[in-house]
Amino acid sequence: MPTVRLSLIRFAILLCRQNNKASTLRYVSIFMTAAVGIFIALGSAFAQSDSIQLRSASAQNPEGALQTSILLQDSGTDGRYIVDASINGVNVKTYYTSENWFASLSSTTYLFLYENDYIAPADVKGFATVKMPNGSSEKAASFVIKELRIDNVILKDVPAFVLKKQTVPFLIGNSTFDGIGGAMQEGDRLIIGVTAEEPKTEQAALEPEDSLKDAAQKHLDAKEYAQAASCLEALSKAGALNMFTSYEYAVVLNILERNDETIAVSEQWLSEYEGKSLTMDYWVYDCLGDAYARKKDVKPAIEKYQLAVSTYCKLFNTTEKAIRKSSFQDETLGITLFNLSRMYASDGNVSKAEYYCSLAAKSGSQQAISFCKQYKIKY
Repeated sequence: MPTVRLSLIRFAILLCRQNNKASTLRYVSIFMTAAVGIFIALGSAFAQSDSIQLRSASAQNPEGALQTSILLQDSGTDGRYIVDASINGVNVKTYYTSENWFASLSSTTYLFLYENDYIAPADVKGFATVKMPNGSSEKAASFVIKELRIDNVILKDVPAFVLKKQTVPFLIGNSTFDGIGGAMQEGDRLIIGVTAEEPKTEQAALEPEDSLKDAAQKHLDAKEYAQAASCLEALSKAGALNMFTSYEYAVVLNILERNDETIAVSEQWLSEYEGKSLTMDYWVYDCLGDAYARKKDVKPAIEKYQLAVSTYCKLFNTTEKAIRKSSFQDETLGITLFNLSRMYASDGNVSKAEYYCSLAAKSGSQQAISFCKQYKIKY
């Protein structure tokens, strides 16, 4: 076993000197994940050839105001709140998340509504392949909610999806309100809609920044990361980065392996937005781990990878114990665990290196599985 451990350390140090292609490639798809929560590709014989319009067709506000404030009730879970809502006239326990997420139902809730004729066969659009925030995909039934009432706001023809693994009856996010100007959380209140008093001069002043954001997104879609970084850098100099664009900037810099800039932008993001989105928290911690690892700065790399792992477990309500029992598998998490293993090996902590290598293998990291098999590490 000492020979195996020595090989593990040498292998880990070698990997620290190389580009981690698997780690880089997994960033390619996460921009859309964080921007819209889910990416939809219809793939059913029942689905139409045109894609579903991803926003409500119309909205009504009985009070006639453009902006509405709704009280959020603390659900006792991290990042989710309870709101009063009904689907096609039926009250449904509804959770709100401040992330960009569309309307999604648990299979139990959907079956109840469908079997009791609250969802008509004509409202069902087929099946969709839904991309989750962790990068995994899930097949989901796609349908339209004819009328969604959230407190005193009424949304018409809202696209919705049925997620088999969803545990809450009904989940909505900020993207649910795109058709009426979006939404944002302020303390214990949800602000829905646009502000009527927004001056035209301010809108005109924002146009160049909006153009830069559009250009950055186009470059990201085309995987032109250097050009995207230039656009985001210009936004940064103009002081126009927000929670999402500064997050994008950190990830792009990490892909380009601009280590010092990755660290600076990521740390700045954490100082302003840490705790507001577990999904983004995970990726920013992971970016920092990658940057420090490439700089061969082992201690902070370990610290950031550990934070990434704990955040990911919190996001999906799992634990390392559950991973050891193979009751939770996720290759994205597996890659981070394997990187953490390499850092512990570089630090000379063989027992933790082997532990996290086996945990990475159990999570589904193909690199970790191959390594464990090669060096006979039990997993």
